[in-house]
Amino acid sequence: MHLPGPFAIGTPETNGVRSAFESMILSASGWRAVFAADGDEQSRTQAVSGELLVIVALAARCYAESLPTESIGTPVVAVGCDTRPTGPLIVGAAVRALASMSVSARLCGVCASPEIMAYAASSAEIAGFFYVTASHNPIGHNGLKMGGEDGGVYDQTRIAAMIARLTELVDDPVMLDWASDALRAGPGDAERLIYDAHGRAKRAAIEEYTRSARETAVGPGPRASDAFAALTHALRSVTAGVVVDMNGSARASSIDVDFLRSCGLRVHAFNDTPGLIAHQIVPEGAGLEPCRSELTRIAGVHDGYEIGYTPDNDGDRGNLVVYDAVAREAVAIDAQTVFALVCVAELSWLVTTGALPVPGSDDRVRAAIVANGPTSLRIDRIADAFGVEVHRAEVGEANVVNRARELRSRGALVRILGEGSNGGNITHPAAVRDPLQTVLSALKLLHGSATDSTPAPATVWFSAIGATIPDPLSLSGIIRSMPRFTTTSSFESRAIMSIGNASHARLKRTFEAALPAEFALLRPRLHDELGVETYAITNYEGTRERPGPGHRTGDETGGLKVTLLDSHDSARGFLWMRGSGTEPVFRIMVDVEGDRPALEEYLLDRLRAMVTAAAS
Repeated sequence: MHLPGPFAIGTPETNGVRSAFESMILSASGWRAVFAADGDEQSRTQAVSGELLVIVALAARCYAESLPTESIGTPVVAVGCDTRPTGPLIVGAAVRALASMSVSARLCGVCASPEIMAYAASSAEIAGFFYVTASHNPIGHNGLKMGGEDGGVYDQTRIAAMIARLTELVDDPVMLDWASDALRAGPGDAERLIYDAHGRAKRAAIEEYTRSARETAVGPGPRASDAFAALTHALRSVTAGVVVDMNGSARASSIDVDFLRSCGLRVHAFNDTPGLIAHQIVPEGAGLEPCRSELTRIAGVHDGYEIGYTPDNDGDRGNLVVYDAVAREAVAIDAQTVFALVCVAELSWLVTTGALPVPGSDDRVRAAIVANGPTSLRIDRIADAFGVEVHRAEVGEANVVNRARELRSRGALVRILGEGSNGGNITHPAAVRDPLQTVLSALKLLHGSATDSTPAPATVWFSAIGATIPDPLSLSGIIRSMPRFTTTSSFESRAIMSIGNASHARLKRTFEAALPAEFALLRPRLHDELGVETYAITNYEGTRERPGPGHRTGDETGGLKVTLLDSHDSARGFLWMRGSGTEPVFRIMVDVEGDRPALEEYLLDRLRAMVTAAAS
């Protein structure tokens, strides 16, 4: 990563900066906008407008002000970016602004988000991270993600305070002059040292990420180390392989190939030049097709290749494709199924490692899964098989991570958490999604073996559901054994609406008022197909579930769920809605038990009509 010279920007006008600021979407998930100077969200230009660079400098100032003040000496933060073309320029503006605030940086350059977060969490000198990414958004977008020394993104409360501060700064002519003067100035000695040490910082980040990834994969339990060593031996013995479509992402410069090989796997990686983004960034639908096609080809030539993954651009999630030996082709796995598979795998692994009792035994350990509001109810059925609780939080990685921390503080074992609707999983002690853990979780279920006193993970799962282990055991067979639900994908066009400038608070109040009459029309079909008798409304804010209509605070932009209940108050499905915190869209979805695509489509159409009416 090259040291930038003076930034060629003019004198910022308050109106221009304010207009650029208003184009941004600000949330705990990131501060995002179309950063490409030509305004095209599919643009591959490296150029960024002067107004947005000024906002980056002001955002870096907000971040510097948020750092702990009790530390002695110059604060140090990790800085990096994904592989979008605008990334280096944004990093340069941020580093210059941080240096102007007497904050030093460890410049990791292009790095995966789990990499920089692991580095921040494991290094005693680092107070947090400032990461440039727009995750799964189109290539012309970019954004900022900030977090603390624990390696987790800042929570909603802290981010809200920083957004309020940034809003003040963009309207302050003195601060606009400060930002533009800092950017126009050439690099100082402190900034030169930061860039000179870039290679050392990147190597340190790789080292810490490798260590923490192995610790995370092994997990808790008295037999965990032995069980993981046996898994690595088994993977080598069967010459298991994984196909990776890097899609030019930050993972192409991270630990993936070396780490997976150290776990006993053969690795076939392609599209593995950082920055050469070959196709759609979102790893769903068309974004998984190149990996699916390549796994089909490789598995037809080499035995042992059973799984593949494609990450998003910052590499904090990667959805899966698995090879079906009967059909002789690979199959893409949707995001909700991937998360459910990981829940099955990690709960089973906890039994094998001795961290959880065998399901059905008299021993008890309080354990939980934490997920976001729109995660499918299939994880509730999986949790029931293990005697494990399910807790939900508002959409957003920080909300799920902080809910899990709350539960751990009260003595619960929370190994697996995440956002089933968005793909990927967070495996404790990590505080971010990671496709390496997703892949290893699936392989634990397939190749993990029994210990001297605990059953193999596959034996645990099939015994828990009262089924016989299929012969031969395969990932396709395991997926077929899981609870079946029909769920709208968060990223398909059917799930995406525009509500213009409609107030979320008013929309939800209008929706709730119209719901009883609408449910009366839906009830006959819901009763016939699912046994549904009634419904319950839940609102999500931060780490909290708020039951009942109208139980919302603030701007009321959190998720709203209508859970469909049978005569035993058992959930058989749900309707869900929420405005995106990272894109200018309003998402809706439906989750229903069983293989019922016609019912899912019908309910989604009705939900869309209700939201449209409420928005108008």
